[in-house]
Amino acid sequence: MDRAANAANPAGMPPNRAPLSRVTATSSFAAATSDESRATEIGRDILANGGNATDAAAAMYFALSVTLPSAASLGASGACIVHDDKTKQAEAFVFAPIAAPGPIKGSSFSVPNGVRAITLMHVRHGASRWEQVVAPAERLARFGVPVSRALSRDMQAGAGMLADGDARRILGNAREGSTLVQSELAATLGAIRQRGGGEFFQGQLARTISEQISSAGGSMPVDVLRNAVPQASAPMMETHYRSRVYVAPSPMAGAAALAGWRGSAPAGGVPVDSGGFAGLAAVDSKGGAVACALSMGQLLGSRVMVPNTGILLGAPTADAASVSPLIIANPGNGEFTFAGAGGGAATAAQALGFVARGTIDDDRPLASVLVQQGGRGGFVNAIACPSGLRASADKCRAAADPAGAGLASFAQ
Repeated sequence: MDRAANAANPAGMPPNRAPLSRVTATSSFAAATSDESRATEIGRDILANGGNATDAAAAMYFALSVTLPSAASLGASGACIVHDDKTKQAEAFVFAPIAAPGPIKGSSFSVPNGVRAITLMHVRHGASRWEQVVAPAERLARFGVPVSRALSRDMQAGAGMLADGDARRILGNAREGSTLVQSELAATLGAIRQRGGGEFFQGQLARTISEQISSAGGSMPVDVLRNAVPQASAPMMETHYRSRVYVAPSPMAGAAALAGWRGSAPAGGVPVDSGGFAGLAAVDSKGGAVACALSMGQLLGSRVMVPNTGILLGAPTADAASVSPLIIANPGNGEFTFAGAGGGAATAAQALGFVARGTIDDDRPLASVLVQQGGRGGFVNAIACPSGLRASADKCRAAADPAGAGLASFAQ
């Protein structure tokens, strides 16, 4: 790589864009965005208190299990991509849907493997103590959180679909502004906080989950949970000038995200609820970036909750693996330009790629691209620094899709 040219153009932008003189070590910009407002605020607070993008993303993952379980419970499948500002490399963490051996209450369900993936991601790239990452979500579950517009909209569409008493008791009456308390989920999160993420797939909590599923007529031996190993690997990628466009590898929908990036607009209309899909992204002041796309397979997943745990199980539907985050960064100098993920529909990955292209390749404001897209194909939450974060932080923007019910927030 031409180091002199790279230094003059740190974001790896097209040659007709104004060159940049240098890259500074840090910036004043840090932001979080997701499909649910309280989860975003937790990610923002983690960043404001010195956490990095991985810490914020992990905290938002756990928070969404409380505030938007219809699309992002601890039973969700998905994928995350981390752009590490130190190594200047990207790594994908894929927790693909795996069908459990037997149905529960007549519903097929996915083996929950997201906690294991997020744990691994945090071990490799996080900076804050694990307890600090999980505790905010545990507090929300234990003491209650106002139901957001995002969850309320999902429950208006799906409350009648819930297939068991626990799920109906906890989520069935969720209305915007009402207080949602989830004591059983708080205990689950407390065990994860105290004993680490390994507790979920090989500790007493893993045995409890297996036994409770069995008591409800389902089948998921502890060995099945233990053997559901997430994939940590290089992401699928495409070169864009000196930058790379990173998306989730197979079996997730990275190819769809790249199709959007290449200019193929997503099919479908504007979603009316999450559809069982959610996205989050976080960027820290050093240029680290993380984006995660989560999938329950369909709205409310299997519609069944593991008794006494608060975990709503995902569904291994044909659309369960249809998600992908997207990050654009320059591997030569570690400069970041875009991070995002989508929700609302199985076509959200393609919508994300289409928005990324409009923002970065076409050099249009992120907010304008989102307004013009109008939510078609899915809700896109993104953070964009078209000229590079460390070089031009004043040009960085974060946005939640105005067609959705999420939030973007800046860490001060």
